[in-house]
Amino acid sequence: MYMRKFALITALLFTTICNAQLLKEIFKYSTLYGSYTESSPLFVPDSYFVTQGGEVINTTPEVTNDFSYSFGIRKIARFGYENKENRFYDGSEQNSSLNSNFGNVKGLEYLVQYTKGKQRGREFESERYFLRYSRKWWSTKLEIQKNGIINLNYKSADLRLKIPIGNKFNLSIGGIVRTHKPYGFNPIANYLETSPWWDLAYEYGYYDIYYGIDYDNDGQLDNFDWYWVNENGDRVADTDLDFRRNIYQDIVNDYNQTQLNNIGTLATLSIIAGSDFYYYRDNFWLHTWANILPKHKHISGDKIYSYKNYIGSDDWVDYNYGVMFGWFITKKIGLFTEIEQTRFWDKNLQFIKAGVNIQI
Repeated sequence: MYMRKFALITALLFTTICNAQLLKEIFKYSTLYGSYTESSPLFVPDSYFVTQGGEVINTTPEVTNDFSYSFGIRKIARFGYENKENRFYDGSEQNSSLNSNFGNVKGLEYLVQYTKGKQRGREFESERYFLRYSRKWWSTKLEIQKNGIINLNYKSADLRLKIPIGNKFNLSIGGIVRTHKPYGFNPIANYLETSPWWDLAYEYGYYDIYYGIDYDNDGQLDNFDWYWVNENGDRVADTDLDFRRNIYQDIVNDYNQTQLNNIGTLATLSIIAGSDFYYYRDNFWLHTWANILPKHKHISGDKIYSYKNYIGSDDWVDYNYGVMFGWFITKKIGLFTEIEQTRFWDKNLQFIKAGVNIQI
């Protein structure tokens, strides 16, 4: 009896110690962070609109400060050229390790981050979840990214075989599953193939009223147009052109978003092959990575809206690559270049930075 209790207590203690040790390893070297940023917006020049009746309306948009707040937890190993000692994390970091195929260490790396704010008058909400586990011969990565600034929303999971070639170069091949919106599909374009543009305005509660224009007051109509009112009878536009410029674009945006949400999430399985090269010295470094996704298969969601149907083939080429280069030519003169580009579906993201430092 006592031996059973002793064995049970021992097992519980052992499990607790193991779990504590596991949690310690998971959170070791991780950083919790939170930040708030606010800045003045870009200058907006004054703009005006003149109605058919000669009334001048100030259409300059009212702008307020840009802002964002972020919070999260991260455990991402920096590469040698990403020296961030004595710097605070604020959520705006663009670590190469998040985009490269493999990190600077083997084992577990992760990032969980939430950001909300406003940029150039547009409110946005972004989330990023990143988890990678690497060993010598294989690597797996899970990623969820919702970027409200560039309207990129997808999830991915990949598993790869690693083929080390020396200490600096790796090849990899495997499979990747990506969930995503129905990229390539434009709901408003489909709508306008069968219906006139004003029918959609009617569906949103707007109505147009015909009127004639007699420019020279001779009793004969010289032109005609329509003014628009909302569902409360308030006049919102003096002409069709005025309505399309200032009201209709919001209707289209809402219609597109509603239709895309109704379609739901799609998923694609792709072959992925990649390469990585990393060389670092205090006065010279070169880090490159590249991936190519040449073959794809639709595996979830309404097949009608698959990207294959949009382009008529399942062998389109998605890719991404990055280059990080730095060279201190002398102790006081240095050159650097950073290039990253991603082409997934019809989304093309590009970042280029290059420069020279001269210490005087």
